[in-house]
Amino acid sequence: MSAWSTQQPRFRVAVFPLPKLVMFPGTLLPLHIFEPRYRDMLRDCLETDDKLLAVAQLRPGWEPEYNGNPAMYDVGGVGAIEEHRHNPDGTYDVVIRALARVRLEELPPDARYRRATATVLHERTAEPVNDDELAAVVSLASNITSIVRRALPGFALQTTSEDGPGLLSDRLADQFVLDPFARQDLLETLEVGARLRTLTTHLAQLHMALCSTGGSGSQTLH
Repeated sequence: MSAWSTQQPRFRVAVFPLPKLVMFPGTLLPLHIFEPRYRDMLRDCLETDDKLLAVAQLRPGWEPEYNGNPAMYDVGGVGAIEEHRHNPDGTYDVVIRALARVRLEELPPDARYRRATATVLHERTAEPVNDDELAAVVSLASNITSIVRRALPGFALQTTSEDGPGLLSDRLADQFVLDPFARQDLLETLEVGARLRTLTTHLAQLHMALCSTGGSGSQTLH
């Protein structure tokens, strides 16, 4: 486990920019790393004490510039490499434990991969989260889980009874919100109450869709 803490407000970090992928705090992200520049990145990250790596979603229109430095969102996630395997073909399989939201200010290129100065973004609660709001979002997630289990018996909620509102919203968003731009919006929503309300809307829409299809779209959930 990394000794890094969100009390370290600003630091330099390697950035792994990916299309249609958002990493939420409190979740685990498995990745297969095969491009030479990102193999270099991972090797360098593994040599650091904290083994930190930032993940940022590429902005729309990235395809023509992918081999260069296409534009990426400046809010991403940072995590610690918790597990890694160096495969015989030179690729890596890793699991990242996401730790925090960060705002990324990209640094001038000095390696084959991208680096940035990261500033930790702390979530806030303008007003205490209403117990009824929490109960509503948990109920929706539980109902969705029951539907998905008809097709995937091993499917389970990736939350615990000890999760606070912020962590709960992030874990449910990671598991149930499918659209990458909706996920980015939730990642950038620092106010916990607002994030929970937006998440509830997404879950209600997903629940309605699953009910209308009999759960046939459940293969996209994890």
